[in-house]
Amino acid sequence: MARHPQRDLYESTLVEIGRITTTWAKFEHWVDVAIWYLAGVEDRRGACITTRLGSIHAKFRALEALMVEAGRPEPILKIIRGIAGEAADVVKTRNKFVHGPLDMDVNKETKEFEVYLKHISVRGKGVLTLDSEVLTTSELEIAQAKVAGVYQKLIKHWHEIIDIPSAEELAQ
Repeated sequence: MARHPQRDLYESTLVEIGRITTTWAKFEHWVDVAIWYLAGVEDRRGACITTRLGSIHAKFRALEALMVEAGRPEPILKIIRGIAGEAADVVKTRNKFVHGPLDMDVNKETKEFEVYLKHISVRGKGVLTLDSEVLTTSELEIAQAKVAGVYQKLIKHWHEIIDIPSAEELAQ
């Protein structure tokens, strides 16, 4: 049975959006785990707390406060503040894909199928944004790179955040 080009395009777009959102979910999970660890609570009790922290901003404020309470040194606190700042920017990218409805249409000039991402928001004093833009493979790749980058920074410094030996130290 022949595949429909529009279905292939739509499904591949969904796969890439899934990659972005799943990587972000892993990132947030490891922030949560650090909070649980530093708070000295087991996972189920910790999850009762972190599921109520509705934003990545709140999670990083809690993480930093716990790191200060645990006496973590200033260099790692500075690193975690940098990751938090980057995450505050990257979450906007993640949200664009998580909350932006997708649509498909045929480009009248090229006669090719295109996937569109809708932007719907109200900002400031009731200014409504309601528009659509073509969602490109390049845009998806850039978004995934941003999300993966902040996740990798967190994992790179994981042992310093919660004060455990690094894998290299354990191997010696």
